[in-house]
Amino acid sequence: MAEEKIKVLKKATADVRRMFEEFNIKPIHELKYRLPRNNLIDFGVIIAHRDFDIILDEYHSGLKFSVVSGRGPSGPMHFGHLLVFNVVKFLQDLFGANVYIPLSDDEKLVFGKISSLEEGYFWALDNARIILSLGFDKEKTKIYVSSRQKWVYRYALDVSRKLTLSIVKNAFGLDDSHNPGIAFYAAVQIVHILQPTIDTGQRVVVPIALDQDVYMRIARDVAERMRIPKPASLYIRFLPGLNGQPMSSSMPDTAIFVNDSEEKIWHKVMKAFTGGQPTIEEQRREGGNPEKCIVFEWLKAFVFASPKEAEEHAQLCKNGDLVCGFDCKPLLARTLIKLASDIRRRAGRIYLEDFLWEA
Repeated sequence: MAEEKIKVLKKATADVRRMFEEFNIKPIHELKYRLPRNNLIDFGVIIAHRDFDIILDEYHSGLKFSVVSGRGPSGPMHFGHLLVFNVVKFLQDLFGANVYIPLSDDEKLVFGKISSLEEGYFWALDNARIILSLGFDKEKTKIYVSSRQKWVYRYALDVSRKLTLSIVKNAFGLDDSHNPGIAFYAAVQIVHILQPTIDTGQRVVVPIALDQDVYMRIARDVAERMRIPKPASLYIRFLPGLNGQPMSSSMPDTAIFVNDSEEKIWHKVMKAFTGGQPTIEEQRREGGNPEKCIVFEWLKAFVFASPKEAEEHAQLCKNGDLVCGFDCKPLLARTLIKLASDIRRRAGRIYLEDFLWEA
């Protein structure tokens, strides 16, 4: 398990380096002096950007911008999904940005992750309440189910004329065995990204994972052909799964879901991979390795209030003063249990009609 976890981390690091070299992506630390101190950067949640410096330049000259970040509703949300929307909320709070949240039921249908749009709609409403429980400004937030927006299809037809089948097939590795809806969905995804610019003239920034950047590159090419401002992007480093594998909704043991019971959360956390020693005696004598610890990564994401607190915890671990099963795992489990309970309580009070966009 330790070797698999290290392989995941090495691959992620290699991907970041390759993206920097090939696709004009820059480290977010270059912009730290232009942003207030925040844990999203200090803890490495936001790792890189493309053209966010342009967004900041335009903002300080008086131009507003919008944020676009979507969710494919095919099941319940886990805490990894919430990290992205924490970034979106941060941007809205700091800059007063308008936020657009497409719920891409159409994507999940054409990729075979749901059996019907009705199933997608059920999960879209469920996911919407969880996302909105983070406290978005209802005057500046529009969340919508993609297949129920008439303009999505109209705009996608226009965008499709700016693409070629060759571009789409090469970008996504498609061949003749794939259904044509997948190829057309590229136009739909680009519409989600460019819609605020098309409708309001505002440039957009999209918080995404590195593996989604292919959409951004094509969207930027389409924006250039449409003679509108190109979208910017912020790149999010997703949490590793609890067992060292990438977190995935299709592998429940890798993630903590917001709707998991207290018992299930506790059980999953107690089974999580750590950087500790095999026995308590060895841990006390030799200390642990927080740099290789999944639990420590999750503590940084959801527990520690500052890098200083994280550093102090890491030192206690290295000194052998902490034991994974007695100290770190129970701390993480208790925190996630409370967070999940609070999110579900707030989500239950969300009045979706205040946010849901039907146009």
